[in-house]
Amino acid sequence: MFCGMDWIVYLLTVWIAPAFLVWVVLPASSLNRSPVLAGRAAEWLSWLAFGAASLATVFWALSGPEAVVATVTDAGWFGLRFDALSATVLLLVCFLGAIIVRYSKNYLAGDAGQGAFFKWLCITLGSVMALIVAPGLVQFGLAWVATSLGLYKLLIYFPDRLGTMLSARKKSLVSRLGDLCLITAFSGLFAVYGVQDFGLLFVAIESNGVAAASHGWIAWLIVLGALLKSAQFPFHTWLPDTMGAPTPVSALMHAGIINGGGYLVVRMSPLLVESLGALHFLAVCGAFTAMYGAMVMLAQTSVKRALAYSTIAQMGFMLLQCGLGAFHLAILHLVAHSLYKGHAFLSCGSAVETAKKLNAKPHYSRPPQSRIWLAVGVSMVIVVGLSMAFRVSPTEKPGMLVLSMVVAMALTQLLWTAVRRGQVGVAFAGTAGVAGSIAALYYLLAMGSEYLLASALPAKVPSAFFFESILAVVLLGFLITSIRFQDGEPGFLSVAYKRRLYVHALNGFYMNTIANRFARAIGLMPK
Repeated sequence: MFCGMDWIVYLLTVWIAPAFLVWVVLPASSLNRSPVLAGRAAEWLSWLAFGAASLATVFWALSGPEAVVATVTDAGWFGLRFDALSATVLLLVCFLGAIIVRYSKNYLAGDAGQGAFFKWLCITLGSVMALIVAPGLVQFGLAWVATSLGLYKLLIYFPDRLGTMLSARKKSLVSRLGDLCLITAFSGLFAVYGVQDFGLLFVAIESNGVAAASHGWIAWLIVLGALLKSAQFPFHTWLPDTMGAPTPVSALMHAGIINGGGYLVVRMSPLLVESLGALHFLAVCGAFTAMYGAMVMLAQTSVKRALAYSTIAQMGFMLLQCGLGAFHLAILHLVAHSLYKGHAFLSCGSAVETAKKLNAKPHYSRPPQSRIWLAVGVSMVIVVGLSMAFRVSPTEKPGMLVLSMVVAMALTQLLWTAVRRGQVGVAFAGTAGVAGSIAALYYLLAMGSEYLLASALPAKVPSAFFFESILAVVLLGFLITSIRFQDGEPGFLSVAYKRRLYVHALNGFYMNTIANRFARAIGLMPK
């Protein structure tokens, strides 16, 4: 039975996804005849949804940590589940949606198909929102499929751009495989537990973990579906080739839809913690994709293409966090990456002009190679010191050993750049202080996210210290390799192995070539 606060949360949020999805019945020809009106309607709807989601989050926080669940029928197939996880991500999607719709009004001003674009943009946003607040398996699965279909229509908005058409078709093929994995897994869950409501399902899993462990194939299918959704290696090749799509579509895709795999894993975390093998496989795939994407990104000369490989790497880091059981850190990463990548894509058109005005080309010196270890050592001291200050034990906190290494990697990159720019003494100490402040902020945000999301995540996650130690060593090796790859300008090209590595990385280690040959063999190439 709802209390007063629950009713307010319900009334504020229940209409949001349907209001966007109702655009599916609006004829594109009519919207194209009134594009200004269509743009205004989409923008007003987006800001209204953001306002409603904000108020709902406030009222839900005041009422307590319990989830607000309401369904349309007794079967419970459609409705909403408003908890700490869905509230956080819904607020993020509503905000980004409003910004992207507003940007699209100017971006597509005067285009003949502008009205149809707003139609599919709203449908795609509505599908994402329906997925976020899904109360059970049925709505989540349908919204998962609808999100991919809506994105496909947005990607092919310019049908004369053959490269983007090919990437959209490759994306469609990968998405259908992901849909098959998810539908099969959800069907298996219903067959085992007899319920599709998330609340009842999670209670059943907690009380009967043996059943989940004995049906481990379900967890493996969910993990595979997440890998397919979030463009993980080797299913990533469609993403860098979507740069011919409208910029608002790139922002929506990289800042929102690509996070679907991570959201799926976190939502289904009560099930996945019963299958450590699946989680460890997810962590390995995420770590490899993160290293691959980061290395290729460093070699790109195109701003948008570098951003695409950055997204691939960031999704790898997010799924690495999920695989290690640090689900709250994965959501923190999801929010931060979405805000950053949305801004990056919507402002990338002015990046070159801004660089020219600032004359921002850095002047690098060639310090002794031993200085690398200075940067690594200072970073390690900062991370170890903050871990002790915040009482973060790598043996007790799942994933913290590897994630502390990731923080050390980021700080080392910052400090090594300072060394290459000739900073010594007080200047270097100042940069180290900035690095320490950034790391401290991250630890504070990590503690905050753990507290805020506690009610929506598993109470206990098994740790695997030996497995994490191996991953930490691998990441340390990648850190040194990536720094050696970048040092000197342009001196690194004079070393033969660096030159070869640069060429291979510039071409994405030829994964796109292999994928395109396969696409041609099965008839996906546009004519």
